[in-house]
Amino acid sequence: MTETTTYRLARGIRLRREADGSVLMLVPEGIITLNDTAYAALELADGERPITAIASLLAARFDAPDGALEADVADLFEEFAVRGYLLR
Repeated sequence: MTETTTYRLARGIRLRREADGSVLMLVPEGIITLNDTAYAALELADGERPITAIASLLAARFDAPDGALEADVADLFEEFAVRGYLLR
């Protein structure tokens, strides 16, 4: 994975925000509960934005230092890619 690696949701994977504010990833095997940051990162995974751009947008949204979220986003995306939920 490089700084220019892009990801997008795999076919059949959906994100959903419930009425109570909880956020979910719907996968063929079931449901994964996400935190707000993970949900926001996955919403931005459109196959065009690289991880660095997504991390920068999240840093601005969640008032974090620029570059602080890059490793976390990369780890999240890689974990979900290994599971087949994201495509590179």
